[in-house]
Amino acid sequence: MINILKYREILAELRARTNKRSEMKIDGVILAVSDKHLTKKLRDQAGFFLCANFPDAESKGNADNYKEDNRLLLFLLEKVPAGDETDESEITHYARMQDVMCILKDEIRGMDFVCGEISGGEDINTEWEYDVFGGFNGLSIGLKLTDYD
Repeated sequence: MINILKYREILAELRARTNKRSEMKIDGVILAVSDKHLTKKLRDQAGFFLCANFPDAESKGNADNYKEDNRLLLFLLEKVPAGDETDESEITHYARMQDVMCILKDEIRGMDFVCGEISGGEDINTEWEYDVFGGFNGLSIGLKLTDYD
């Protein structure tokens, strides 16, 4: 299982690397155990956030040689008050977030800053999000990262 403190560092590094390449900047990283926990953490927030679950892990192997597949769910979210966007401004806003997500996925696939301890990110499922966690819109990705011990 990825050490949760190291995971937080990885997300901070992904944010920094994505922000270097993107016009739309990610304001912060928020980690949460569950959907309910994330809703609570986002309640009074304003901005554009990279949000993540605490990763679940599945171990494979034996005591001498094992690996763990960590299931990650990452969100790029921004709160948009209901009814404030026209159809055109809504699709433009989603398109800007999509550009950031493409950069984030590219950085995940590279992950050269992890020094070989963690691999993965080849298979990424991307979904659109609307009115989640108390009124946030954006995109989410699901992926697996493998760590070796």
